Amino acid sequence: MNKNSPRKILYVCTEDWFFYSHFRPLVKAANKISGLEILLATTAGQKTKQLEDLGVRILPVNIDRASTGLFSALRLFRQLMRIARSEKPDIVHFLALKPVLLGGMLRLFVPPFAAVYHVTGLGTLAEGDAIKKRLLRSLVFRLPGLYMRNRNSAILVENPDDAGYLQCYGLARDVPLTILGGAGIDPQNYPAQPDPDKPDITIAFVGRMIRTKGVDVLIAAMDHLNDCDPPVKLALYGQTDPANPGCYTQERLEEWNRRDDVAWHGFSVDIARIWKQADICVVPTVSREGMPRAMLEAASCQRPLIVTDVPGCRHFVRDGVEGLVVTPGNAAALAAAIARLAGDRDLRKKMGRAARQRVRQAYTEDHIVDDVLKVYKNLF
Repeated sequence: MNKNSPRKILYVCTEDWFFYSHFRPLVKAANKISGLEILLATTAGQKTKQLEDLGVRILPVNIDRASTGLFSALRLFRQLMRIARSEKPDIVHFLALKPVLLGGMLRLFVPPFAAVYHVTGLGTLAEGDAIKKRLLRSLVFRLPGLYMRNRNSAILVENPDDAGYLQCYGLARDVPLTILGGAGIDPQNYPAQPDPDKPDITIAFVGRMIRTKGVDVLIAAMDHLNDCDPPVKLALYGQTDPANPGCYTQERLEEWNRRDDVAWHGFSVDIARIWKQADICVVPTVSREGMPRAMLEAASCQRPLIVTDVPGCRHFVRDGVEGLVVTPGNAAALAAAIARLAGDRDLRKKMGRAARQRVRQAYTEDHIVDDVLKVYKNLF
């Protein structure tokens, strides 16, 4: 490790907005460590100024989330190699799968550093039976196990399924591994909301407008609820994500918005206000998740949850306790769960209270920051 002062932590993250949204509390806590400088290699964008105001030194790189090409990966690798050689960080915290995969190889070509491999989710690569995909994930998901053979390494995942998945691909069970509750939230910023007092029921989805989030399944579920009593309305909050190949088109979103029972509101910064107005949170994802932040925010606001039986979601929501768990991609089952909660106010209130309590027990920012700082302490 670099013995010169100050010590340095370098974060490598795909985009600055994601880092600002999810890891701002960690930066604030790390800033309190005496003699520590915080660097961030990321695609500079709309949150660069806010991060610099927090004391983060931004090192712009080009990280194309949508690209799986070799040229793009090599270009990013060269950029990270130059940064590591010039900055000589003590710890490099790689966030998300692409930085993690490049991070282990980076250690072969630059001065020594301790590595934190933070797998925020395994994505669609972990699913599907196509031969090409099976061969690719056999290669990709073996790399973290190989990287962890290097001393001064730690791996973070956000649910037990992801840990087990990587262990099936060779990650030793005795390596330093921490399961985090996502990025955590501050319950004070997402206070318990009273039950909305209105004649109809509003269900809400908060997230990116992409196919893996299952919004089209949620729309199909609404077709089953035409005769529901009380009436059910759907509120969609989120923006398109052109960098994602499964992004819904603007035309499709506008088509949904023209329905009488659906309203698309676009991006919103006042999440607590959403849950003040909505009765039920729906997370209809059809793919694996790490630990969805939108789910935790709604739970903290004391809203019952309807989620699909996928990693991440099912590790927070216990069926019948904090909400209901349904089969992914099944519009009829999703509609039945919505109808059940829509027709039972007492059950909604009971599950909402349980959801907030679960957040406060293990999924707050303080929980996550404490866990990560323990990892840093061990590496330092």
